[in-house]
Amino acid sequence: MFFKGLILLGVILIVSGQQKNQAPVSKFKDIPIVSHENVLEVDGKFRYSYEGGDGTRAAQDGQQIFVNNQAGTASQGQYTYQGDDGKTYSVSYTADENGYRPSAEHLPTPPPVPAPIARALAFLATLPPQKENNRKF
Repeated sequence: MFFKGLILLGVILIVSGQQKNQAPVSKFKDIPIVSHENVLEVDGKFRYSYEGGDGTRAAQDGQQIFVNNQAGTASQGQYTYQGDDGKTYSVSYTADENGYRPSAEHLPTPPPVPAPIARALAFLATLPPQKENNRKF
């Protein structure tokens, strides 16, 4: 009886060890790359693009820039993908010394500036620049 229990325990351990060594099942499917381009020029300009088999597309063009003696990158591009809701979304963007600025129909936009604030800002823009003072508050 003891040996039967020992053999049964050995079989259980072997079976459970084999299950652990199996590759995990991924919830993501493999998507083939339909096209791909990646170009880097000697002068710092670049461009890349790709398209996936699921319709996902992206493209970007850019170049190295210097602003205030600081090297950086300026680029513009777009990408398109299908959302979980089945809709196709497209985003165009510019990224440079002024930051990342996306543009798309589905992105939220800020509310308009209230009229009194707009008038105050317009008035302040007409005033001469003030001298800096070193007062501490």
